[in-house]
Amino acid sequence: MEQNSEEKTRDQIKAFVDLAHRDILEIGCGDGRLTEWLARETSSLTAIDPDEKRAAKAKGTVPGAEVAVGSGEALAFADASFDIILFSLSLHHHRDCSKALAEAWRVLRDRGSLLVLEPLNDEGMGQVFALLHNEDREKAAVRRAIDESDWVVRRSETFESRWVFEGPEELHEWAFGYFGMAFDPELAKQMAEQPDVDLDARPIVLTEVQELLLLGKPA
Repeated sequence: MEQNSEEKTRDQIKAFVDLAHRDILEIGCGDGRLTEWLARETSSLTAIDPDEKRAAKAKGTVPGAEVAVGSGEALAFADASFDIILFSLSLHHHRDCSKALAEAWRVLRDRGSLLVLEPLNDEGMGQVFALLHNEDREKAAVRRAIDESDWVVRRSETFESRWVFEGPEELHEWAFGYFGMAFDPELAKQMAEQPDVDLDARPIVLTEVQELLLLGKPA
């Protein structure tokens, strides 16, 4: 399996903000997928994740960052601590998106930037994700929370990345394994019926669509 989603995400973030010499907080760092790159781009990076094992892995992978277990709904930082905050495919995972946005407001400096990276289910890879773990309700909650908040959306862009699998066996192994699921023939059949999933192709090339939003406080 090959994919370029991290590369595409990095390019999009760099197009939105200047990371150099900024105090950055990454919320939802996971096992350090973006954290390692962020640490190279700035001199002050803090990263948190609610999963203790993933946070430990990120901490071992990125020794230059301060990595801790934590949730965006209760940030253990003083007011106005950061120049940039990134929700790394994580805002929709919070039980209370509005509370997470309020906490980000509290710890972000007045002229700081809030980046919200969120997945969309528009095309092939998104259709696979939605079939195995549908998050439409959670993602709608993110949209609603942003609309009802005092944050100003300064910029938003959707961008595509590409996933390449040698065949359906590799796709099934990766997808079911990613969600910690046993192989399910019925779900595999439904996967093949998705409009943008061609399991007869060799290789199988699926597109993933994500959105990056740049939010700020009113001037």
